[in-house]
Amino acid sequence: MATKINFSSKFIIIVLAAIFMEMFSIQAKADDHDQLKETKLSGYFHDDLSGGPNATDFSLVGFPGKLWRFDQFGTINVCDDPLTEGPELTSPKLGRFQSIGVTVSFDGLNALVFASLVFTNEAYNGSTIQLFGVINQFNSSAEYSVTSGTGKFRYATGYVTIQILSFVPYSLLGVNVTIRHY
Repeated sequence: MATKINFSSKFIIIVLAAIFMEMFSIQAKADDHDQLKETKLSGYFHDDLSGGPNATDFSLVGFPGKLWRFDQFGTINVCDDPLTEGPELTSPKLGRFQSIGVTVSFDGLNALVFASLVFTNEAYNGSTIQLFGVINQFNSSAEYSVTSGTGKFRYATGYVTIQILSFVPYSLLGVNVTIRHY
């Protein structure tokens, strides 16, 4: 026997359909107002390779019988460097530069780097920018692609340039970020 739908059942179905349609149209309208933004940031990170108690960059693993150095093929390095507004280590903290790098060329020149700029400052606390690239480790500057972001930098794309500024008493590097995000 066929199921009968009375007037009140039809009315309820129509009302529910209208509610769902309105929910989706409201979301679409809200998304239309989100504009693509461009943000430019700059700062400094402090990379300590000393191996001492304040070191922030370590060779984690490499081939047995070989030196575990940043320029030895197959060596994996990790770092967790402070990211600051100014070049002084005592200047206001922006966050951390955290990365994994693998020397990927037999001659030790190139490294594949995965990195995150992890923000802890008031303006961007909890937001991140993810970087990726193959760089020549012996150049004084490098460029990375921005592959994504979180928090205030969701859907980020763009690029990051990093320049070596000095080596004493640790490596001081300048970072410039240009991203587009919502």
